[in-house]
Amino acid sequence: MKTFFYNLSSGLVIFLMVLTLSSCEKDTEQDASLKLSPEKQVLKKVTLLGNEINLPIGTAWYYTNREKNEVAFELPKGYQFLLHNTLTGEFKVANDGGGYSCTCSSGGSCTTFYNADLGYGCLQSTCGGSCTGKNGKVKSNEVIEGVLYTTNDMVDSDTVKRASLSEIGKKGIFKVAAFRNEIKRTYDLVYKHVDKPDFSNPNFEKNLNNDKFVFAKTYLFGFEIGLIIPNDPNLGKLMTNLQRVEAPKKCDCGGSGSGCDLKKEGLFGYVAYYCTGCTACTMN
Repeated sequence: MKTFFYNLSSGLVIFLMVLTLSSCEKDTEQDASLKLSPEKQVLKKVTLLGNEINLPIGTAWYYTNREKNEVAFELPKGYQFLLHNTLTGEFKVANDGGGYSCTCSSGGSCTTFYNADLGYGCLQSTCGGSCTGKNGKVKSNEVIEGVLYTTNDMVDSDTVKRASLSEIGKKGIFKVAAFRNEIKRTYDLVYKHVDKPDFSNPNFEKNLNNDKFVFAKTYLFGFEIGLIIPNDPNLGKLMTNLQRVEAPKKCDCGGSGSGCDLKKEGLFGYVAYYCTGCTACTMN
């Protein structure tokens, strides 16, 4: 009988020891995961990234490693990155992959810093050479060339939120299939029963019949574009967010950079107009 109680108590002791060790291991794992989890900060104001792109209010950012030479971004709802692969030349729209990093030209490492007024930059830290910052992650070939408001995914839709694109991004966005296809869809719709102008002629605007065609401004992915559409009052009732204006002769700069220029991009037998040259251009 004594042997029975002895074996029972020994078993209970062993069971409790195993339970305690298991609990300690779980606590240790939880502590480790807490230490490794990123401490996210949220931008309270529009913040400059590099020299051309603005990150919107509500963007979260955090360090991705202990060296603090790289940060990752999480955009607020409705926004996505325009990423450019510098090796393949591809442009894509994505939720993930956006960051800022600093690399050292020799031994040691740089530190990425954030300043509410200056945006993101690099500190020397332990770097024995020079630090170089880029709008991308350390080991990635993809760099941020814009922030798009992709909830605005139809030409005839109203939005007060705007995209922010670099000069490379303003041209590169026309290589994004969803962007190009939506412009084509709109043009196909408005010219379904009307003969379109000769868009293939590089100077067709000079000979454009203003009684038959008008210029319209709108936004797609938060980026301002201009289209030439039939001068049909019924079309204005159907597509109420296409703002009819006189054909623009220039773009006005409302931000930093050099003077704005009016450009056009040919696609699918049509053309779309846009402004380039400074951080906040508008057609005029």
